[in-house]
Amino acid sequence: MTTVPAERPRLVPALLLAAVVFGALDAFWLTVGSGALYDEQIGHLLAESPDAGAAVAFYVVYLLGFTHFVLRPALEARSRTRGLRDAAAFGLVTYATFDLTAMAVFRDVPLVVVLVDLAWGTVLCTVTAAVVLGVLLRRGPAPDPTRQRFFGGSGKNIDVRSMYSG
Repeated sequence: MTTVPAERPRLVPALLLAAVVFGALDAFWLTVGSGALYDEQIGHLLAESPDAGAAVAFYVVYLLGFTHFVLRPALEARSRTRGLRDAAAFGLVTYATFDLTAMAVFRDVPLVVVLVDLAWGTVLCTVTAAVVLGVLLRRGPAPDPTRQRFFGGSGKNIDVRSMYSG
């Protein structure tokens, strides 16, 4: 029996587009959107200038994780709804990892900063996923239903096309 491999999602374009959107939004947030709040609330904790190497490493690791855990499954399922749901959860959980740990181990991390940052992570990831999935799912071809695999009573994969060929 022959099975047809499922179409692989376009992960490199997804990663690159996510990097542009995420980077632009986060740059705006860090320079304009949150400036006063961070300066007032945690300015005493901030370095005079960011460590560029650490920042680049963060964005690379974060965007690879975002692509793997959010965009890949949504593109494979061709589901914006799944992608937006997973993006919101990913943003909340990943930002909570840092913010709540910082609140637990550092002095003077205000709750308002944690709550705003959790909201920002959720919004940032959701908007990034909305843009990426909006572009990539609109451009791609509709899935071919004859290429879908089904499970027969024996538990083995059956290619739909093989049911109609001689």
